[in-house]
Amino acid sequence: MRDIALIMHVVAGVFAVLFGPLAIVLTLRRRGLNWAGEVYHWTIALVCLTALVMVPYEWGRLWYFGPIAVATYLFVYFGQRAAEAPGGLWYRGVLRGYGGGWIALWTGIAMIALPRHPWTWAIPIVLGLAAIEWLCFRPAPSWTHLQPGRG
Repeated sequence: MRDIALIMHVVAGVFAVLFGPLAIVLTLRRRGLNWAGEVYHWTIALVCLTALVMVPYEWGRLWYFGPIAVATYLFVYFGQRAAEAPGGLWYRGVLRGYGGGWIALWTGIAMIALPRHPWTWAIPIVLGLAAIEWLCFRPAPSWTHLQPGRG
């Protein structure tokens, strides 16, 4: 079971890494939920589910991935909810939700790939949060104003 979960985890993780930025860009451009956001949501769901399956096998070494997996999924879930109902400051929900999930994904990758260098885990968090917050407070005009033909 662990080996199957690991294979699914890696494959879904690759898709999530690729679809995260695409989901953010397309959702902001189209001002709503779209196919890329759906793919991103379900690949993150699979990454998080398979992480939760694998954690008990190596509890002493991987226990902290349980809360990280839950938080990662919740970020993307809330980003998707924001994308479903654009209006007001919806773009902040998309950026923080989808972007926060993508940051958490990269942080998990760094934690596994660079276990002897804990300070490197902060790199995706610091850079990602700075970029997200910069975009949240300096949004593109198309994110904040109604476009012709849109309700």
